[in-house]
Amino acid sequence: MKNYLILILILLFSAPVCSGAGIMESVLTTIVPSAAIVKTVPSSKNNSIINPENGFQNGLEAIFKIKTNGDDDTYDFILSSKLDTFGGQKNAYVMSNNKLYLMLGNKDHLPDSNSVLDIISGNPAKNPNIIAYPIINSSSYNIKPLNYNGDLCCKILSSGNQDMTISQTISNVPMTNTYSIGEDMAGVYEAAITLNIYRKP
Repeated sequence: MKNYLILILILLFSAPVCSGAGIMESVLTTIVPSAAIVKTVPSSKNNSIINPENGFQNGLEAIFKIKTNGDDDTYDFILSSKLDTFGGQKNAYVMSNNKLYLMLGNKDHLPDSNSVLDIISGNPAKNPNIIAYPIINSSSYNIKPLNYNGDLCCKILSSGNQDMTISQTISNVPMTNTYSIGEDMAGVYEAAITLNIYRKP
């Protein structure tokens, strides 16, 4: 019995001892960078013909498909717009009576900057070669007109979604006093809508 006890003690004391100093740890790290892919949707209606009698057109639309590994906490999703004038590019979005409009400018006969200012004034009267149309949010996401970096833009609120289809439809009927058969010369009227994704700091 005595030998048995001694044997147990010897085994216990000869067991390997583990201590913190004997542990090595290797930490493996990789970084997934911010990523966002934006595509235009081929089915979007990018061109139309204006009725010369009243300025009506049959529903232009801009559609974007967004896939990203972030949401509103990671990115600002911003729609901006531009049209060409003699004074250079101008913002094509305008707010009037709490409604958002898009100004389309004549590419063949560039409008003067005064035409833009006339429409921005809220009481358009004389704005040759620019026609403004109301914008309809035809997507399922909240799109808020706001000032972003000093320009009137539209901020898309993703509500946590990382796979979105964003659509802005241009209404058929122009803003009052922005179409005139006598002042708006024949030609191609256009504006560019751009979807910008800005990484938050």
